[in-house]
Amino acid sequence: MAVANHEIQVQWDSGNNSKSVGAGGTATSDAFSFSATAIDAMVTLKADNAGSPASGDTIEFYLLATCGDPDGASTDEYPADSDEGILLGVLDTHANDPAVKTLTCPIAKGGKLHAQSNASSNAITVSACLNEKTVS
Repeated sequence: MAVANHEIQVQWDSGNNSKSVGAGGTATSDAFSFSATAIDAMVTLKADNAGSPASGDTIEFYLLATCGDPDGASTDEYPADSDEGILLGVLDTHANDPAVKTLTCPIAKGGKLHAQSNASSNAITVSACLNEKTVS
């Protein structure tokens, strides 16, 4: 049995590696897929404040995971937003700018990342990558 690492770059807006999230705004990444042989995953999240970080300039990251098509309509379905997603972590750009955090990530068929800004005035640029361990 061979174990390998596989990196998945999270894309935003159909091919961009990062996304600027306005103060109080949200952004959802493009869909990504885990390998069928994945046994473990980690995610690295990054938040880079576009201005001088103030207290409360945080970004919450959620995993919008899918296990496939729950009603047989032929398309994978995802939770809509943070109310239905799995909280992965909160990055505080006032404490560290840029802020970077690496966490364990649940494995599903696939997912999207949802970023929710709590900043009152600054935009925050978000990016992420996943590393899955696969077996063959």
